[in-house]
Amino acid sequence: MRMLRGIFSGLWTLGSIIGAGCRGVVTIMAFTESGLMRQFCLSRRTVALSCIVLAGLTAGSTVTLLNLVRSQYYLTRVKYLEQENRAMTSLLQGQAEQLVKLKSEMAKLKEFEESVRQVAGLSVASELQTNEPEPAGKRGSSRSRRP
Repeated sequence: MRMLRGIFSGLWTLGSIIGAGCRGVVTIMAFTESGLMRQFCLSRRTVALSCIVLAGLTAGSTVTLLNLVRSQYYLTRVKYLEQENRAMTSLLQGQAEQLVKLKSEMAKLKEFEESVRQVAGLSVASELQTNEPEPAGKRGSSRSRRP
């Protein structure tokens, strides 16, 4: 309980010191174009409060502007990535179509090979020979290998 009273009294003292510092009047003198002088009297509290509000508005505007710039950057980046994604998807579809064509060609070639082997009277090739392509560097050694 004593601790709360001490904290409360400390805050009260701090508030009264700040309040005392803000008491008083600030005189603003302004000159018009015709040469007349005008005086405005503002309290220091009003000036301090105006400065605090101005600083808050400036900070808020800066944060808002930075968020706007960042969101525009990310929006532009997302649009670019969507466009790139569409291009890659169409490319992938084209390659899938080519793969289907190649598979049908492979099936036709296997049928043709089997018919040629039957006409030539050779035995049907084993699965290992038909499925495993020969390496490019070993083409010269294919003469010694016979089915």
